[in-house]
Amino acid sequence: MNIVFLDIDGVLQPYNSGYRFLNVDKTIIEKLSILYNTDYSRYDFWDVAAVYYDWDEQAVARLKYILNETNSKIIISSNWRSKTFPNKMIDLLKIHNLDNYWIADNIIFDYQENNTLAKRRSKEINHSLEKYNIKNFVILDDEKELEIYFPNNSVITHNIIEIKDMKKCIKILKF
Repeated sequence: MNIVFLDIDGVLQPYNSGYRFLNVDKTIIEKLSILYNTDYSRYDFWDVAAVYYDWDEQAVARLKYILNETNSKIIISSNWRSKTFPNKMIDLLKIHNLDNYWIADNIIFDYQENNTLAKRRSKEINHSLEKYNIKNFVILDDEKELEIYFPNNSVITHNIIEIKDMKKCIKILKF
């Protein structure tokens, strides 16, 4: 199995993206709930609006291309995961038709200690590597420090997935 450990901010959602604040259409929750047969009203409005309005279309398309080209699945490695709603990410991924790529690894680990974000993420990733039969993997993140822990598997983005990032991911996953 090929896996993309996916961060959201700085990968799919650009740093300064704020269209959700300009498009405060509260009916979007109802519309998306009907469209995807999912109760989006149980989630924070701003999270749903961020996915709908702020995730970069080109970045999403590049991610889909990576996933299709390499027959890969997604494990979320991001602060976007939720203890309260463990299926929140799959519901949010539906908005961009990414839910079929999902591996339900929404276990929240308590690696807070005094670790850096990269250290916590590396522990989470190692846990998933032990749990699943993963053949190849790539870490798609904007956290440069992850390269320390996974130098051959990290693709560090700078705001969104760019074409060069997409090509590097494919090369790693097809190795």
